[in-house]
Amino acid sequence: MSVLAAQRTPEEIARASKSSFLVSFGVLPPARRRALTAIYAFCRVADDAADDAVNAAEGRERLRFWRAELERAASGAATTPVGEGIAAAIRGHGVDPGHLHAVLDGVEMDVDGRDFADFAALLAYCDKVAGAVGLACLPVFGVRGGAAQRYAVALGRALQLTNIARDLHADARQGRCYVPRAWLAEAGVDRAVLAALDGARSAGVAAVLDRLVGAAREFFAAAQGELAQVEEPRLLVAPETMAAVYRALLDKIAAAGAAGVFGRRLRVPAWRKAWIAWQTRRRLQ
Repeated sequence: MSVLAAQRTPEEIARASKSSFLVSFGVLPPARRRALTAIYAFCRVADDAADDAVNAAEGRERLRFWRAELERAASGAATTPVGEGIAAAIRGHGVDPGHLHAVLDGVEMDVDGRDFADFAALLAYCDKVAGAVGLACLPVFGVRGGAAQRYAVALGRALQLTNIARDLHADARQGRCYVPRAWLAEAGVDRAVLAALDGARSAGVAAVLDRLVGAAREFFAAAQGELAQVEEPRLLVAPETMAAVYRALLDKIAAAGAAGVFGRRLRVPAWRKAWIAWQTRRRLQ
């Protein structure tokens, strides 16, 4: 368990991450913004617990700390600034800690180095590490109901698939592969090709990337369909801002192709994120 992570505030963790998600936080009132920042910081430290561990045993130990801290937060006995932020989100907005436990379950899958036999298995993972985050955030946004829950799950899948497409090569170099084995077999791609620089010239890798992009687009569209059924969609301006930024990122991935994904990490410029945030807020008013 990282002592530094345990001492940092949610705001410090969020600022240090420079995540594309952060542009959406500014559209919220202060109390809701603090709760959302706490949820983001919890997910960040959980993810870092897996990524920064020197081995699987250390990763699992770190995750056990954060799982215990989540339980302490739920009982009002948090011991870290992040835990205190989660406790406030639970008290003030009715955030369900069960969704955050699901996030930890998903991160633990990364620690164990599991792969995915088929697309259904990959989606089950996406629902833990991304969909569960959206479900945890819904009460912070002040939105409830079946359509909102389906929106959160579909958007979580779209965001995670976009991340997987962007990091296809980088993840493979770290020994991780999120592409279903069935997809790799159908494209005639060996996992080792994803980690090799010349994989950028592989027709099979290009086919896999196109398939990831197409799946992400389908879930973005599904999320929009559910948004149309939400009673007050204006309350979802924050996740809609995230969605718009990630759709822009997905467009960059599609345009750059495998050569772009195997090069420098693709990003949406800060100025465009700000423009997207303004446009999204105006659209949902």
